[in-house]
Amino acid sequence: MIFDSSTTTFYKSVCRLFLVSLLTASCSLHVTAQQESDTTVQSIVARAYSILQSNPSEATRLFERAVALDPSNELARRQLGYLYISQGKHEQALDQFNAAQQVKPSDTTKLQIAYILNSLDRRDEASQIFQELESSSVPTIRQKASDARVSILSSYAMTTRWWTRFYAAPYYDTRWNSTFISSYIHQGYYLTENRMVSLYGALSISTDTRSSGEGTTPVIFSDNAMILGIGIRTEVLTGLAWRIQQGVSYDLIKRSTRARVRADFRNILTYSNGIYPAFSVHDHWKFPFYFFADAYASAGYYSRYKNGIGYLQGRTGLRIVEVSRTAFDTYVRLDFVRDTEGEFYNNLDEWGLGARLTPHVDWGLYLMSEFHRGDYRKVSARADAERARRYDLYYNSFRFFIIFDRTF
Repeated sequence: MIFDSSTTTFYKSVCRLFLVSLLTASCSLHVTAQQESDTTVQSIVARAYSILQSNPSEATRLFERAVALDPSNELARRQLGYLYISQGKHEQALDQFNAAQQVKPSDTTKLQIAYILNSLDRRDEASQIFQELESSSVPTIRQKASDARVSILSSYAMTTRWWTRFYAAPYYDTRWNSTFISSYIHQGYYLTENRMVSLYGALSISTDTRSSGEGTTPVIFSDNAMILGIGIRTEVLTGLAWRIQQGVSYDLIKRSTRARVRADFRNILTYSNGIYPAFSVHDHWKFPFYFFADAYASAGYYSRYKNGIGYLQGRTGLRIVEVSRTAFDTYVRLDFVRDTEGEFYNNLDEWGLGARLTPHVDWGLYLMSEFHRGDYRKVSARADAERARRYDLYYNSFRFFIIFDRTF
């Protein structure tokens, strides 16, 4: 068959029209299918929400279907996670919230992840997330994260019988022109379920930067010794504790009058209690002027001194400033020291003024500056003569502290 040029042109046009129609139909079917799919997911989610309260089991099935059809549906994943939580399926809930966080990160979802981790006893992971969320831009999330982390720490402390306390208090004293360091670590184990009796090991160090040879400061200020001991501690009443400790001491400064290694026995009764201002996290500066007061008293026998020594300390003040997790306080304090052997440096009265900066309420770190005015009490002719030979009856002192005190 022979085609002329006009016929050929006609057939080419028909073919082109057929191909264009085919492509158009294909695209139309694809768009229609996509629209039907989207409408199906939306319809499933809508039906799931409508029966969320009346039929949670069926709602769960529908949300599962919606997530299968559209894995990037963050809202469906979150709601499915909440349903799993209500059904006790915490592992599956965690999977859904983790997936939702990957699709659309948010502090709200992150907070829920931390809650689930805590319910799964993965407290270290949960605590880390809560700590991160304490810097959230949303105040309510910051507060919830802070409260949750405190709760985790408290619950952990109640579920283990082991406890650790670390205390360090280096300070500079203008009266002695010296830096003093007093620190200890106690590692204990509660022997009773009510946590009233515990066995503990102790390592303590007390020294200063001025003493050498026979030493130039009284032992009440700087022991210059390292002590290793083991003891038993009983909390008789709230704030009232009795501690018996047997150990060995090593003098950090060599003295001709005594051996460097000696036994160290201590039998001490202490009481501490107080009224403290509540702290709330907030970004803005706040001047609450909260009142606080605390007291500490101890009476004990120390074999290395062959002496009984008693302390009584009281403090009262105001919380002046709060911002974020930082606080600033001012206070007045009174201190009294007495002993049974009539040593002049163990018999004195002091009053003082102080200021304390708490950089972060969770750190256990305090920066303090204090002024002290003191006088030695007259106890015996011998003690008075020794004191008069070395010191004035009255003294002034400025002290600058860095204190770290944490119980784990």
